[in-house]
Amino acid sequence: MENNTSFKLIDGEFTAEETQKILMSLINNKIDFHSLFAFSNHIRFNQDSNASKKRIEELTATRNQIADITKLAQLEGFNFRIKSNVSLELIKEPISVK
Repeated sequence: MENNTSFKLIDGEFTAEETQKILMSLINNKIDFHSLFAFSNHIRFNQDSNASKKRIEELTATRNQIADITKLAQLEGFNFRIKSNVSLELIKEPISVK
């Protein structure tokens, strides 16, 4: 098995509305993941997940920026080109949630 693999996740041109839907969906799923992870750790181990809470704050700020950018682009008649790859790297280390 290769140590590194890359996948094309998004590659195309989209309207401002489509861009907002695509990116908000990704970000909201990450926020949901971190929320559930933090909740699970709290319930199961009575531990707070500061890393997840911090990441939720970062993702929320990013979500707000994307909303502002796509709204402005829509008002001014712009579209977007989105290119996004996901890289996977095999590791044998403890997991840190990002």
